[in-house]
Amino acid sequence: MATVGQWLRNKLTPPSLEEIEHETRKWQIACKTCGRSANLWEAGGKRYKAHGNKTVLGRCAGCDNKLRTMKIYRPNE
Repeated sequence: MATVGQWLRNKLTPPSLEEIEHETRKWQIACKTCGRSANLWEAGGKRYKAHGNKTVLGRCAGCDNKLRTMKIYRPNE
C-alpha cells in the first residue's frame, strides 16, 4: 500500500514534455467560419488532462489571418 507521501508525489509531480505532447496531439483546432482544421500541437497549443470541447478566439490562416472563433475538440469524441 502506498504511503500518503508517495501518493502526493505521484499526484503533484510535473508531467514530462513527452506526456503533454502525446496528449495534445489527440486534439484538433478548427475555424468555425471556414472549417479549416489543424493539429493543436502543431498550431502551438497545449491541452493536458482536459475534457470536453472549448471555444477560443484565434487567427485563422484560411481566413487571411483574421480573428475568428476556433473550436478545440477531440476528433474521436
